[in-house]
Amino acid sequence: MALYEFEGKRPLIADSTFIHPQAVIIGEVEIGAHCYVGAGAVIRGDNGKIIIGYGSNIQENAVLHAEPESIAILEDNVLVGHSAIVHGPCLIKNQATIGMGALVSPGCEISEQSLLAAGSVLPPGKSVPPRQIAMGNPARLVKDIDEKMINDNRIATHLYQQLASRYKSGFKLISE
Repeated sequence: MALYEFEGKRPLIADSTFIHPQAVIIGEVEIGAHCYVGAGAVIRGDNGKIIIGYGSNIQENAVLHAEPESIAILEDNVLVGHSAIVHGPCLIKNQATIGMGALVSPGCEISEQSLLAAGSVLPPGKSVPPRQIAMGNPARLVKDIDEKMINDNRIATHLYQQLASRYKSGFKLISE
């Protein structure tokens, strides 16, 4: 993994977290325990700070960044899909999901157990209430999240937590 200090600020990463060697983490970034950060992910804490809570996963090619003097906060058990972009300041609450290729703009909030659907764009300053699905460009609320979806998201997040542990013990480079 490529970890970089920037202007005296260094990433802080829990020992139980897996960071893929092709991920890039810069500056003021805090990543909690049992997280997974996939190949090609870029987490830039150069202008603002990035906080990623317990058990969250940042999938392949996702980008997290924050404007100067701001914070992008991802609480616990947040799922950030492949190629998503999260741009702070923002607050992504517990058990929220950001779908593949979705974009979270500055000043946004995604509440507990909510979903920003794949490919959707949440415009600056907008929010998604608890247990809601937002979809489209610009993202609009389309329906409530039912118990089955809540359970499916829990299972997906748990799978990435297990994957982090499996990668820590079973991932080996065999050729370059």
